[in-house]
Amino acid sequence: MKGERIYVEHPRDCSARMNALHHIYFDIAQDEYVNCLNVEATDTSGMHEGEKSELYRKATEHGIKAIVFSSMCVESAINNYAGTQLGDKYAQQHLDKLNVQSKWVVIPKLVCGRSIDKSGPAFNALGKLIKARNELVHNKSKELNPANPNLKTILEKSDQDFKIGFESSLKALYLLRMEMDYVLGQTHNPIGTMDPAFTWIDIPDQVKGIYDKCKALVLKKYS
Repeated sequence: MKGERIYVEHPRDCSARMNALHHIYFDIAQDEYVNCLNVEATDTSGMHEGEKSELYRKATEHGIKAIVFSSMCVESAINNYAGTQLGDKYAQQHLDKLNVQSKWVVIPKLVCGRSIDKSGPAFNALGKLIKARNELVHNKSKELNPANPNLKTILEKSDQDFKIGFESSLKALYLLRMEMDYVLGQTHNPIGTMDPAFTWIDIPDQVKGIYDKCKALVLKKYS
């Protein structure tokens, strides 16, 4: 993120591959994150309850898409990296059944002896993202008792849990893209560098604050 080239030797410097969709998933996730923020920023002062409810539903829809496509992005990226550097057959036979977090630890270690810091902000955000993704993909409804005196607290906690997952989605993508520059170098960053010295990036105004905070965290960690 400082504009300085970091090179880590890999078995392969380039390859031709098909169906590598992580860059598209990233764009969709970022767009949906911004869409959610835009809906949440809507002035509801003149709306009736039905309109507010519909707005809440739309925000939730965008939030779900941001979480799901963020998780698809991180899994697609590390799978592509494994196939590129270790071979598709090896990756499928020996690595395919690892959970996503484990893949981000194990696969770079196998490739070049380096790995993500499990105590760092990127790995932490990744864990929250995967937890949120699993709760959505393996969704289970729960019985609700309207007479429960703790009903308000229960509903507020549910909203807060979703908010944590949503906020972790884009944060995980930014932090992984930034931290992996230092771990594996810009050339072999599985999810793609965000260093403007090596690529063109377009950060929407609505999420520049998140981007700047993530950048500050990573620069502090590797200063």
